[in-house]
Amino acid sequence: MKIYGIILSVLGAASVALSTSCHGELDVTQSDKLNTTNMWTSESDALTATTGIYYRLRQAFAQSKANPFFWGELRVGPAMWGKGTGRSLCDNDMLDVMLNTLSASDASTDWSYLYTTIDQCNQVLKYAPGIGMSEDNMNYCLGNARFIRAYCYFWIARVWGDAPVITTPTEGTGEAIYPSRHPVAEVYARIEDDLNAAAGYIRTNAKGCYYATADNVNLLRADFALWMYAAGGGDGYLTMAETALGAVQSAGLLDRFADVFSISNKKNREIAFALHLENGEYTSGSYFSYFIWGSTQIKAEYRNAPDGVPVSSNQWFLYSDDFIGFLKRSKELGDQRTDVTYMERTGVSDMYEVIQWPNKLIGNISTGTMVWEQDFILYRYAQYYTMLAELRYHRKDYSGALTALNTLAQRAYGKANFYTDSSAAAVRQALVDENLKEFAEEGNVYFTLIRLGAIHDYNPYRYVDGLGQCGIDTSRPNQLLMPVSKKAMNKNNKITQTQGWS
Repeated sequence: MKIYGIILSVLGAASVALSTSCHGELDVTQSDKLNTTNMWTSESDALTATTGIYYRLRQAFAQSKANPFFWGELRVGPAMWGKGTGRSLCDNDMLDVMLNTLSASDASTDWSYLYTTIDQCNQVLKYAPGIGMSEDNMNYCLGNARFIRAYCYFWIARVWGDAPVITTPTEGTGEAIYPSRHPVAEVYARIEDDLNAAAGYIRTNAKGCYYATADNVNLLRADFALWMYAAGGGDGYLTMAETALGAVQSAGLLDRFADVFSISNKKNREIAFALHLENGEYTSGSYFSYFIWGSTQIKAEYRNAPDGVPVSSNQWFLYSDDFIGFLKRSKELGDQRTDVTYMERTGVSDMYEVIQWPNKLIGNISTGTMVWEQDFILYRYAQYYTMLAELRYHRKDYSGALTALNTLAQRAYGKANFYTDSSAAAVRQALVDENLKEFAEEGNVYFTLIRLGAIHDYNPYRYVDGLGQCGIDTSRPNQLLMPVSKKAMNKNNKITQTQGWS
């Protein structure tokens, strides 16, 4: 498809320099860091530092505007998302991401916490091998570090393109700690090498979904391989995806879609990879809180009540009217996912006739007070089926693609063989539709639409000017990428902005 060549040119065109230093030019947090002078003396030190990798990643994803939703879903744009609170509320940073009018000043352009996480991985990879420990624990430390480093670089490559490839801890002073931005091909090579290494270290699912397992490593490998194929990497990446998906040991789905996201059912068998969150650890709720109404707009008796309305501070985002219509039409066909993904109530507000909200990730309201303790779900086994269908689609096995998609549709609609049209166009549309219905709010559909060559059908290539005019602006390259943050450029005069952004 035409989009594949565009992706390759977009991802390869950015060329900027990035600075880093021991205490901040790359925004790598240095506090509480294990190093050769204060720790790294025992097996428990290495294990603690490995656990710390996930703490760093959770810090990254708990940011209010630099997180998977802003990077991997809001950029689908007005075809999927709109303002919240009666279509009246959305700040400028949010609108810039949603309308693709980004600038270096927008908070979402900040990659610093991803590099902090990478630095934690590099610490483990440098120092853990020097500590005497069991082979199992060594494999655990090195495998988790490689897995998360690959995961972070995969986000960086898709969001910014060219990027520094850093494989040693950020220590010392001098020019050596000011790495330039490497071509995206080198970022991809680093990801692939790390994934292959992680797969060698992590061979079981014994540690569960909060850490690296054989399955979540292979789901990431398949995700990466499909992205690389779409970027023009060749049929070898379809083989890589096939191998990775074939190595997945479990692909179980729960019977009820709602149970996948239930606060009382964390770490369920459909979750392949998640970041654990306990009561009180993050009171702001990250991006989850942006979907929920403010308490003053809801009648007191309905606030956080059964069959009422979840409330917190302010609702900044609501699905677009078109997307709500898309979900409602699916519900008319019996889709159980719609009421999990979207909800509306009437008679619950003195200010608005209809109260609407994205409903999948609403926190815990069982006590009548909103508590943000839902996990960050990063891979579900449902993605095994959509990626398998995508692989078969690319290989022109259209009937096989429908078989994979119908596994999800069987749960959603309670009907076998929901999809029957095996023409290429129909299968591609079914892939798009299933990803949108299944994974809304989870921060990944933007990249899936890019892979499927469907992004033109929604928004991100469209430039929305000051008059609200929409159209493909061919004068602005790299629109699939984000600009480099002003924060990064201000710290090093070697940094230049990605072409097409300011």
